[in-house]
Amino acid sequence: MAARLGNFIIFLILTVITLGIYPLYFFVTRQQENTELLREIRDELKRSD
Repeated sequence: MAARLGNFIIFLILTVITLGIYPLYFFVTRQQENTELLREIRDELKRSD
């Protein structure tokens, strides 16, 4: 019984860590994509002037 409870606690800890890291990863990658798109738009506008 103690082993099952220990495994469950480890599962909960890893779940909390994963759910905490994923939104940060999503936000950072989304910002990088957004920055890259804006940079491409800026370069395209500079070329057309």
